[in-house]
Amino acid sequence: MSVTTSISTSTVRKGALIATGSAMCYASAVVFIRNAYRAGITPGTAVFLRFALASIALVAFLRLTRHWTPLPRRQTVALFLLGFLAYTLLGVTWFEALNVAPAWLISLFVALYPLSINLGSWLFLKEPLRRQQVMALVAVLTGGVILFARPLEAVAWKGILLMTINMIIQTAYVLVGQRWTRGAPPVMSATWQILGAMIGTFFYAWLSGQLSFAFEAEGWIWASLFAVFSTALAIMMLWWGIGLLGPGRAAIFGSIEPFFSILLAVTFLGERMMPSQAVGGALILLGMFLAQWEPMSDR
Repeated sequence: MSVTTSISTSTVRKGALIATGSAMCYASAVVFIRNAYRAGITPGTAVFLRFALASIALVAFLRLTRHWTPLPRRQTVALFLLGFLAYTLLGVTWFEALNVAPAWLISLFVALYPLSINLGSWLFLKEPLRRQQVMALVAVLTGGVILFARPLEAVAWKGILLMTINMIIQTAYVLVGQRWTRGAPPVMSATWQILGAMIGTFFYAWLSGQLSFAFEAEGWIWASLFAVFSTALAIMMLWWGIGLLGPGRAAIFGSIEPFFSILLAVTFLGERMMPSQAVGGALILLGMFLAQWEPMSDR
């Protein structure tokens, strides 16, 4: 996961804007999906509609603008399977977790993604774990102890388990996915992954008995917003930003996501955090700051 040092200032600024935009698109999901749940959409149907509507939007956009770009068959299959396996599991665990745990807790788990990716790189790609990364680990572990020292509702622990699984899958997705997204236009990479995820989530919703369209008409609005902004745009901009900056720098600018998610959850969903939990969350975010800024300090 090395990052090229010869990146022009204009490229960094462009990549920063794109990566930040991706993070904000992802963060908006907590508002869209909670309102979709209130409209009667089940978690299984929600995760399927997320990718189904996003697929329709992306394919229509590519066809109408004539920007559909054929990819090598091997790369196409790999991207499709990446979406079918990784995004299906990511979507299912995230949706189910959000159904049983507060949005701010989900957001703090999202803040762990870059740190878990650094650890994955150290364990599997043999990249060095530097002093500041160790400091980040200490901050994150301390924050975790403080965060969970106060008893949460029993139902929240299911969300914690689901998001732990989600974090592991997300790490594998980024480490493996870079190989197959390299050289592909971001919109094409996102389209094939989302098409794969649409098939996977359809089978999940169907087999779990959650596939139902008997919900309020308002649900289609929230599902569409979630599909377009928090899925199609978010995924496309994610890989676009990584392509410009590399995963390390992109993660730095993407770290705004948990902050923005928490802000949205408190502002629009009426959720609250206890002071001790806020301190724990702040330490976790501090750890993420240390882990993400460390690679750039050596360059």
